[in-house]
Amino acid sequence: MDRSHEYSLTERYRELSDDIAAAVAVVSARRGTTAHAITVDSFLDVSYDPPTMAVSIYSGSRMMETLEMSEHFAISVLASEQRDLSERLGATGQPLYRALAGVDHSPAPRSGQPIIGGAVAWFELRTVDILTVATHSLVVGEVVALGASPGSGQSRPLLRWRKAYGTIGPR
Repeated sequence: MDRSHEYSLTERYRELSDDIAAAVAVVSARRGTTAHAITVDSFLDVSYDPPTMAVSIYSGSRMMETLEMSEHFAISVLASEQRDLSERLGATGQPLYRALAGVDHSPAPRSGQPIIGGAVAWFELRTVDILTVATHSLVVGEVVALGASPGSGQSRPLLRWRKAYGTIGPR
């Protein structure tokens, strides 16, 4: 089988999918008393009734193990000034414990999942389904609480586009 076509298709897909501007967020959940968090840019709203979102997580990751053990998780949409946090939580090999050490965060109202301080918006979700797709899992959650950090109406969201960070104007 000629795999050169497959390789070029994969590379071209990566190149073109990088042209899709995406908001950057932190997915967080607790495994026991330990908070786990990871940077993502593959999440979306699925339905307004009931409010439902989905996030794509690498199936073999520690974060996915945590999500499989937790009934709830949170998505915090980062503000443009939170780029350092995005890079820190998106780095490979981040420590399993104390991922949120020194990070402003508070417990979500219903489940206590970590909500990142200063986030443009946050969503607390109850897991309703996990679908395996290729190398990733789509974790689908029903929104049980949501909000925004004080003053976030003046914040600009952090975006990823073409392997770089940027933003757009405020609301």
